Amino acid sequence: MAEKFGNTAARVQGSAYRQKGWWRDETVVDDLRRAIRNHPDKTAIIAARYFSRDVTRISYAELGMYMDRFAGALRELGVGREQIVAVQLPNWWQFTAIALACARIGAVLAPIPPDYRRREVEFILHRTEAPVYIGPATWTGFSHRDMLREMAPVLPALCHRIFLGAGSGLVDGELDFDAHFVSQRWEERHPAGSLDELTARADDVFNVLYTSGTTGEPKGVIHSYNTNLAITRALSETMGLGADDVVSLPSLLTASSGFTYLFQMPVLLGATAVYLDVADPDFHLKLVEEHGVSFMYAIPTYYLNMLAAQKRRPRKIQTLRCLATGSTPVPPHLIAEARDVFGVRLHTLWGMTENGAVTITRHEDPPDWPANSDGSPVPWMEVKIAPATAEDGSPFPDGAGRLLVRGASQCLGYFKREDIYNACLDPEGWFDTGDLARDDGRGGIRIAGRLKDIIFRHGLKIPVVEVESALYAHPKVREVAIVAHADDRIGGERVCAVVVPRDEAPTLNDLREHLRKAGMSVSYWPDRLEIISEMPKTPSGKIRKFLLRERLKETSGGVA
Repeated sequence: MAEKFGNTAARVQGSAYRQKGWWRDETVVDDLRRAIRNHPDKTAIIAARYFSRDVTRISYAELGMYMDRFAGALRELGVGREQIVAVQLPNWWQFTAIALACARIGAVLAPIPPDYRRREVEFILHRTEAPVYIGPATWTGFSHRDMLREMAPVLPALCHRIFLGAGSGLVDGELDFDAHFVSQRWEERHPAGSLDELTARADDVFNVLYTSGTTGEPKGVIHSYNTNLAITRALSETMGLGADDVVSLPSLLTASSGFTYLFQMPVLLGATAVYLDVADPDFHLKLVEEHGVSFMYAIPTYYLNMLAAQKRRPRKIQTLRCLATGSTPVPPHLIAEARDVFGVRLHTLWGMTENGAVTITRHEDPPDWPANSDGSPVPWMEVKIAPATAEDGSPFPDGAGRLLVRGASQCLGYFKREDIYNACLDPEGWFDTGDLARDDGRGGIRIAGRLKDIIFRHGLKIPVVEVESALYAHPKVREVAIVAHADDRIGGERVCAVVVPRDEAPTLNDLREHLRKAGMSVSYWPDRLEIISEMPKTPSGKIRKFLLRERLKETSGGVA
C-alpha cells in the first residue's frame, strides 16, 4: 500500500470490488505488456501536430521500449516510488510514454494543462512538492521555460526542469528532453528486473489531477490504478469498444477525459489512439478521414463546430460508429444533427474528475433520449437524489435534489485537503457532487444544474440547464451560459444570458422570441444579454461561471 497517500477505499471495499470484477490486481503497465504480446507492431498512437502538420506513429513495441527508457531517465534524476512528476505537455506522444514510465517505477503523475499559467502552475508545484517538471520550452507563443525560471526560486523542492524543444541556452536545473530522455539508452543501465521491483501495484496512486474547477481553488483529485480502471471501463464497456477501434478526443491528455479515454482506454483495449495537439474541428475531421477514427468523445460545442465544418467541406467519415458527449448541456438539435450529418448516434454522459463517467445513455435507449437524460449509472457506481431545499426553504422544481454518488470509480480524496473532501462525504460514503439532478423516468438522471448556480428571480427558481439547452438551438448562438446578475433595485437577482455568437450576434429580443416559440415560461426569459468572444472554461470544457459573474459585476455593459 502506498504509505504517502494511503487508500482507505482499497482497505474497506477492495476485496468486494475485486470479487465483483470491478477492480483487479493489474495496472496499465500490464495492459501495455499484453498489447505488446498480442500485436507488437500495431500502431498504438498516431500523434498529429497542428502547426507543423506532421504525424508520428508509435507502435506498441516502441511504446513499451520508451516506457522503460523514460523510466530509467526518471531514475537517473532520483525519482522513485510515490514521488510526484509534474507534466505540462500538449497532446504529444511523449506524455503517454512519461505516464507509463511513472507507472513503471511507482511514481505519481501530476498532469498540468498546457494553458495554465504562473498562478495555477506555481500552486500545483508548491502543493505537490514535485521534484521534476516536464513541459514544452514554448507553446502557442508562450514560454514555459521563462515561466519556470521565474518560479524556480520559490519552489525549493523542484530540482529538475525539463523542456521539449529546449535546444541550447540551458541554465542550471534545466535539461533538454530529447537529450536526457530519448537519446540515451537508459533501459540498458536500468534493466527490466530492477524496474520490476518498483512497478506500481493496482491500489497504488497513479495520478493527482488538479481541477481548475468552476468555483475557485484547484483541488488535487487522487486516483489509483483501480479507480482509473473503473472510469475507463465506463465508456469502453458501455459503448462496446474493442481492439479494432480507433479512438480520438480533442480533450487534453492532462485533463480528466483525455487522461482516461485517450491515454488509458486505448492501451487497455489494445486499440489505436489518434492525438491532435490543437483542438481544431477541420483538422480533426481530416484525421478522422485519414486514420479511420471510429469513436470520439467531445463537449457539445465542439461537435457543433465539427458539424459545421463537415457541412462546409464534407469528409469521408463513415468509419465513425459511436459518439459520446458531456460536461455541458446538450442542445436537443445536436442529437438529430449528429445523426443526419455524421450518420451515428450521440450518447450523453455525466461525471466529474472525482469519478469519471458515472451515468451514460445506452444503445437500447430511444434515439432522442440524450435530449432528456444524462444516462443511467454504470454497474459499479450508485447514484442517489437526496431531498434538497433552496435558501428560502422551498423545494427545487421537478423533484430536483442533490446528486450523491459512490462506488468503484470514486477518487481517493483531495491531495493535502482531506478536510474539504471529507466534508463532501456522509457517514455511508455518499459523495455530494454539488450538482442538482432529477429522475429521468427510466432509471437514470437529468442534471438540473450546479447548486451554486441556482438563480432566484422574484422568489422563482430558474431552471438554468433547460434555458441554456433551449438557447443553444438559436442559429445565432454558438455558446451560452445563464448566470445571475445582482440588481439592487429589486433586491434580488436577474437572469443574464452570456453568449458567444456565430457570425451575427443575437439581440435580447431575439433570444426572448426564441424562448417564446419554444414554449418556455416568460418567467425564465433573460433580462440581460452580454456578448463575449470566448467563454472561460476548465480543461474539461466546463464553463467557469463564477468568472462570468465577476465580469458582470465589473461592467455595466450588455443589454438590459
